[in-house]
Amino acid sequence: MLRLNSQEMINRGFVEDKLVLLKGVSGAFRPGVLTALMGVTGAGKTTLMDVLAGRKTGGYIEGNITISGYPKKQETFARISGYCEQNDIHSPHVTVYESLVYSAWLRLSPDINAETRKMFIEEVMELVELKPLRN
Repeated sequence: MLRLNSQEMINRGFVEDKLVLLKGVSGAFRPGVLTALMGVTGAGKTTLMDVLAGRKTGGYIEGNITISGYPKKQETFARISGYCEQNDIHSPHVTVYESLVYSAWLRLSPDINAETRKMFIEEVMELVELKPLRN
């Protein structure tokens, strides 16, 4: 559960002590499977993703987030997941392919050779149908 505390609420013009932003959220993601989180405007998609990605710093987060049954550690989660916002900022001077190459070099183990790394990038481009936008 994610709640905003009293001072944040007062600053935003609310009278009540706490505003619950997410409640009763659960889910599971399978390894190696691209997952899309979809819902109507205001459903809490961005809030949920910000909590999972460790980007939500205000308010209170109650409950458990586990990965393979273990409590989530942010540094581990950042290595095994990727989160691209709907209106993310990308350089107009870098192609989609170059962006994925950069991400792969940051995320993948240094033990993975260049050919395997390239294979991963090609697979991601195929999975998310980015090949027509490659360059």
